[in-house]
Amino acid sequence: MKINKYLFLLSLTLISANGFSQLSTNSPYSRFGLGNLSNSVSPEQSAIGGTSVVFCNSEIINSNNPATYSTFKSKSFLFSTSLNASVTDFQTNDLSQTESNTNFSNLSLGFPVNKYISVSSGLRPFSDIGYKLDYYDATSLEDTVNIFSTGTGGLSNYYFGASVKLHENFSAGINAKYIFGGLSRNRTANFNNASIFNTSSVDRINIIGITYEAGLLFNTNLYEDKDVSFGMTYQNNSDLEAKRTLIGTTYELSNSSLIIKDTFQNSTELGTVTMPSKFSAGLMYSSDKLILVANYSSQNWSDYQLKFGEIIEEDYLENSTCLSAGLQYTPDYNSVTKYWKKINYRIGSRMDKSYLNLNNNQISEKSLTFGLGLPVKRSNSYFNISMEVGEKGTTEKDLIKEQFVRFNLGVTFKGIWFVKRKYD
Repeated sequence: MKINKYLFLLSLTLISANGFSQLSTNSPYSRFGLGNLSNSVSPEQSAIGGTSVVFCNSEIINSNNPATYSTFKSKSFLFSTSLNASVTDFQTNDLSQTESNTNFSNLSLGFPVNKYISVSSGLRPFSDIGYKLDYYDATSLEDTVNIFSTGTGGLSNYYFGASVKLHENFSAGINAKYIFGGLSRNRTANFNNASIFNTSSVDRINIIGITYEAGLLFNTNLYEDKDVSFGMTYQNNSDLEAKRTLIGTTYELSNSSLIIKDTFQNSTELGTVTMPSKFSAGLMYSSDKLILVANYSSQNWSDYQLKFGEIIEEDYLENSTCLSAGLQYTPDYNSVTKYWKKINYRIGSRMDKSYLNLNNNQISEKSLTFGLGLPVKRSNSYFNISMEVGEKGTTEKDLIKEQFVRFNLGVTFKGIWFVKRKYD
């Protein structure tokens, strides 16, 4: 039985790591910046409005604030993974299209080292690119050009963090996050003129580097089982290494086959990506039945730069903000006869101003969230389910509105490790 559990955890690890490489967005907005940024939250947090730096207890891993690792119980071991699925309807003033995606979104583990220090490590998506744009330009009826743009790839985030319990009510922690991955943007131009060669260009940027995030957690007891907690995190500006590969070719089509005629560009250059600072703060009220959470975060994307030599790309980015709030209600966690009383019922909402500013319109996103925490009988494991319904963007000023439904299914295993068995 013990061997089977280890094999099951290993299988989940391999499947999740492979899932990060799959296309997980179809959004035209992923064309800009580093793509669509991932919230990288567990289903528990997703159900209460999204990222929360203060939401914590001994049965969840909150990698958004390393100080929360101090809530792990002595000699416990947590392993968590989750799966995302989404359905999105893209709308303009006169067109609409529906797309769906599924991918693994979170893989993490955590445990206390001793009564003062706890650690956590995991793999999460950081951003994704996935779009296909097809349009044409015409100078005359005879001279037209069809332009086809595609984008694929994304960045991932492997983190390792530790927390220190400085006082019964106060903890501090730090995460080291290794960002890695590649962003590809390709473009072809097909001319309706035999005297002009078609062209194809590939722009591939590989990024690697480390960023650091510090966190604090303070909690105090009001009276009886009523507690109030405050959490805060800060990530400073950091420069990541970037490598850009540009390949440009001319080609012609013959019997539906693409024949390369010439390579007019093939270059590689090194540069840097400036990742902007980020600040988050949250407040939580908790009792034996009710948890209320509110969170605010902002990131200075106006400081973002993609620099190669003397060329600096800023890509229409502005400072982003996020407001979220939610609650969790558990009728009776210790109920023996009625399972529905042990379930965690969750609801929340979120409002984002993203880092994109297009046509003098900062793209925003708003949503409502719902979810359940389902304890497994005779086990310390939990299944967590969340659903998010919302919209992003607008159809005004020739932009695109995205209306989406996102689902998140996760499982958390909680075990007792580093303890010798007295009986088999």
